[in-house]
Amino acid sequence: MEKVVIEKIPNTKEIKGVKRWEEEKGEFVQIAYQEEIHHLAIFEIRKGFLRGNHYHRKKEEIFYVFRGKLRALFMDMESLQKEERVLEKGEKIRIKPLCGHFFYALEDALLAEYSPQVYEEEDTYKINLG
Repeated sequence: MEKVVIEKIPNTKEIKGVKRWEEEKGEFVQIAYQEEIHHLAIFEIRKGFLRGNHYHRKKEEIFYVFRGKLRALFMDMESLQKEERVLEKGEKIRIKPLCGHFFYALEDALLAEYSPQVYEEEDTYKINLG
């Protein structure tokens, strides 16, 4: 699906840009590199709960999974094409405008969300993906 890009963040400190690594003192994650950010949030989803079930006409959203495992469902609101994925720690998900989405926690999960656009409530359109 063209409106969703999922990438595994490289597990190394030896490169410039987006990366992650774990060491004795803890995990370090550089989620964004040279990106404009106007909205940033950290949130958790407890096992058995979901978040989302909406889309945005203007806002692009980028998520990073710090911990946990999630079932994600995406739907292109123009073509109605659907895609389901299991997301895990270390993955970055970029969701383009006009892509419905929800995350269902298979395990307790912690995520970061950021966007190059400011959050506007009137740009959130509720849907029921399941």
